[in-house]
Amino acid sequence: MARSLEGAGSVTWWGLSPALDLLETAGLRRPGSMDGSVPQDVNILLIGSGDLRHVLKTIAGLGQTGDQPPNIHIYIVENSLELIGRHLLFLSLALEPPERMGLQEKAELFLELFGNTLIRSQTAGYLRESVPRLRQHIQEERLLPTIELTALRYKERDQLDAVFKFWGSTDPLTFQTDRLWDARLRQYLGSRYDTREGSFDWDLSMKLHQRGAGLVSKAEYVRWREKGVAFELREGIYDTANRTLASGALLKHKGEMVPVRGYWGDIVTSPYISFGIETDDPGLLKTVNGRPTKTAQEVSYHTVQQLLQALTTRGRCTGEQTEEQGIVGDPSANQSAPSPQETAADYVSLSLDQVKIHFLPVNCLERLQERSRYKQLFNIIYCSCSMVHQLKAPLRQTAAPRASLIIELGRYILDLNTDQASGLADRVCDIAKEAGFTPTGPRSDVIARFQLCDPEKLFN
Repeated sequence: MARSLEGAGSVTWWGLSPALDLLETAGLRRPGSMDGSVPQDVNILLIGSGDLRHVLKTIAGLGQTGDQPPNIHIYIVENSLELIGRHLLFLSLALEPPERMGLQEKAELFLELFGNTLIRSQTAGYLRESVPRLRQHIQEERLLPTIELTALRYKERDQLDAVFKFWGSTDPLTFQTDRLWDARLRQYLGSRYDTREGSFDWDLSMKLHQRGAGLVSKAEYVRWREKGVAFELREGIYDTANRTLASGALLKHKGEMVPVRGYWGDIVTSPYISFGIETDDPGLLKTVNGRPTKTAQEVSYHTVQQLLQALTTRGRCTGEQTEEQGIVGDPSANQSAPSPQETAADYVSLSLDQVKIHFLPVNCLERLQERSRYKQLFNIIYCSCSMVHQLKAPLRQTAAPRASLIIELGRYILDLNTDQASGLADRVCDIAKEAGFTPTGPRSDVIARFQLCDPEKLFN
């Protein structure tokens, strides 16, 4: 299904389902499961996930059972280089050594850059300071040892470099996100624009809340729908464009298709779905008079803090566990990071044992099975609902025997009604069966699970 719904946009800046521990979802993380039935190397293919929520949660869960975890290789395919750029930025931020940046500051920067069209000047400063390091990494691939970029084409590397250069610009006229957001709202709402708060309230109470996102409060949802600002974790002025949310689109002008830079992402569902509507902490789910005592912003902050804490604890800097990791949650550890412009040549990020993240070329799925290195490689394949139309039968040649296929459904696409969401689920099932997978696991309207049960069907 092509993600052509106007409210959802054409670029998936954030996910339309909560974060998953993919090993657990695929049944590869259970007490005592590391007994030989789980391969020593688990290869995961993420198709159009839009953000790093599944990556972070899967890595954070390694070793939770007390068993020796497998080596994890995560391969990421997206439909735009701007998304790959965002992934690299957030991985760089997540892997900042604790002596450079404390957990609280790291979580705040993460969410602000993740879900806000407008950010504070301090956050914009961090983004600009990160640009030299990101540009150096795509040229030399030594600053972020957990990340592998060798599969990207040279042309894509050059385009990524141009994306990072744009992020480093200080010209406010090149990306006027407040005007772009308002233009999208006007086009989407039409005659309802003048009564838009009523439309926002309807989408929240009759759609998001009814579909399970009850932690999203009216105040934060209306603020995001009106201005594109989801997270205000610190008091300050949010008036600087978040340039990581800029992307290009081809629009018709005087009969010709011309490239236009703008904001082409979600303006309806919100960034709260990825980290802010589910939590393992029952204290965050308490209600008073039927209303949650915590907001999606608070839950998002708690969740992201936990995930980043797990990565920092697992990470190694210059080959040794740093003492600061034991006190990374201490607010006193929130030191300002040295400028990457000054330290890029000597900078070393945290390195994650047993984890490697590979970025594949944009829209490479159609020919992925033609590469011998990917034959029967992937133990887990995850596909977003925005990319499910690219799941074709030949892709099963890349699936390992008894591989798991996890497909995101349309529960949180608010422009879909119940019947349309159900129809998407049926279509997903048909696509999976055509690719040689059969349904497995408990039924859900958030994700569908399948398994390749008969290895002999792989090349038929």
